[in-house]
Amino acid sequence: MKIENIEIQDAETTKVVFLYREIMPYNIPVIIELVKLNAEILFVHDDVKKLTPYVPPILDGVEYFKKSDLNQRSLELLVHGFNPDIIYISDRTIAMYNKIGIVYNGKIPVISGNDTPWYGGKQWLNVVTSWFRHKRFFSHMLVAGIRQFEYAKKLGFANDKIIWPMYSADVKTFKQIPLGISRFEEAKDILFVGRFNKVKGINYLLDGWRQIENKNGAKLHLVGNGTYLDKLELPNDIVIHTFSNQEYLAELAFKCKAFILPSIFEPWGVVVHEFAAAGMPLIISDVCGASPHFLKNNYNGFSIKAHSSSDVQAALSKIFSLNPKQLSEMGKKSRELSQSISPKLVAAAILSTQK
Repeated sequence: MKIENIEIQDAETTKVVFLYREIMPYNIPVIIELVKLNAEILFVHDDVKKLTPYVPPILDGVEYFKKSDLNQRSLELLVHGFNPDIIYISDRTIAMYNKIGIVYNGKIPVISGNDTPWYGGKQWLNVVTSWFRHKRFFSHMLVAGIRQFEYAKKLGFANDKIIWPMYSADVKTFKQIPLGISRFEEAKDILFVGRFNKVKGINYLLDGWRQIENKNGAKLHLVGNGTYLDKLELPNDIVIHTFSNQEYLAELAFKCKAFILPSIFEPWGVVVHEFAAAGMPLIISDVCGASPHFLKNNYNGFSIKAHSSSDVQAALSKIFSLNPKQLSEMGKKSRELSQSISPKLVAAAILSTQK
């Protein structure tokens, strides 16, 4: 697939290198916004340690390279030949990428992505060693949200070197879903999107779902991939969908009355932004890094404790007790909160590092 007719502003070209872990659908709108701002993109991505089967589209102004096709020397030559103005390294644990950061830091902006909140504990080792690790590799830190800002500060990055936001949903696709009471008069079901893995709290979701006595014919839609569910006997009111594109997710969201993500570990969670933009009431665990931005408890949904099937059951029961007007009002509030971040803002944050 090739996306044509990207309107490019009349400005000097900015060459941006992305050294990335795994490319995901939500990266594409940001890349398109960068191209609109006259950026030329070289995107290296890890094609081996993939969590999803996603394959990126061919885009004008963008070259993709698989990390598995490169060694340290060939990556260095590739980046050198591209002559970048900005380098963005998404994962600080990939030594191959960090060595590129050392070469270019101090010459051009070298941005580290950070979606990890401050937890303390072992992170103190990173704080102690940041002066000869993080500060050697990177000039700026791009953070996902407010919970990540504290960690960036502890690593020694000054306020003017911490930029935001790091992630955005494809808000254009999801905000096309109509709002209104009539939508929730038809919608009965609940939606979960994520890997079928215990880290997403899917075992607590299934337990909580079973505890609800009267679902009024509602079904639980599980969208994702993974092996956790393969050996389980699921009831007829649970529907499994394989990993799907954004358009399909938007169609499914329109048919569901709420989105739930009961993760036990979730540094950020772009799906929370996606379904806030879709105008859905949200049920999100308190460990989710995106929740302070897109969920206000009892306002546009319900915050639940991680590791708690009883919290899942209670929150879902509350959703089932609400009438279409109440659900519609929650959905409108979710969409309002979703508008605080967009692909255009992520692109602007990256380009803002240039002087």
